Amino acid sequence: MPRFALRLAYDGTEFSGWWRQPDRRTVAGELDLAFARIGEPEARAEGASRTDAGVHAADQLAHVDCQRRWAAEALRLALARHLPPEIAVRDVAAVADDWHAVAGVRRKTYGYRLDLGQSADPFLARFAWRPPWSARIDRSLMAAAVARLPGDRDWSAFVRRGDQREDPRCRITNARLVIRGSTVEIRLTADGFLYRLVRSLTGAVGAVACGAASLDDLDAALTGITTTASRQQAPARGLHLLRIVHRAPPF
Repeated sequence: MPRFALRLAYDGTEFSGWWRQPDRRTVAGELDLAFARIGEPEARAEGASRTDAGVHAADQLAHVDCQRRWAAEALRLALARHLPPEIAVRDVAAVADDWHAVAGVRRKTYGYRLDLGQSADPFLARFAWRPPWSARIDRSLMAAAVARLPGDRDWSAFVRRGDQREDPRCRITNARLVIRGSTVEIRLTADGFLYRLVRSLTGAVGAVACGAASLDDLDAALTGITTTASRQQAPARGLHLLRIVHRAPPF
């Protein structure tokens, strides 16, 4: 069965996440329907990241096994005709039978967007969070909090119910603020992420920036101690999967 790599983007607002769920609309479920409509009813795309309900993606990777030996561009165009407007297949490539979207991931980059303008931007409402404490934000404290995040750590203080990983360690290799006018994005790169870790760290950074928690609280949480900083969690709508770096890039 020929295997293909897919590069996908989607607006996750109306989806219950990436993975298939009974009686719920999901990104993988919509792909299943599209494949069935092009004569590939057994095709099941497996994504490199199982984004949660409401989370968006600009660069999701997946692999899928088909019955036909499609030309890559023909497969992309065929899927495009049957996918909802919230999902785009940006690239398709034929890959080796053992190429695996999940097992080959080296690192992922997520961005969390905050609308911190003087008034809410309605065009950001689906894709950025406007926190109730936005008027109290100290951006210098926000920058100081983000600068503390990189490291190979035990993230036990930030573990959320539903996390199925046995090892609470991962390594954040880069953390920075990207500022575009009134929009601030907390951008994190890691070799892997615990369940909802980016949302939890955004909540922690926000708590420090608005004065609800201190930098000392954040430092303690980063050593595994539960504090006011580690109890926060930002909502899903501001989270974006920005980039996946694979050991064998297909595109």
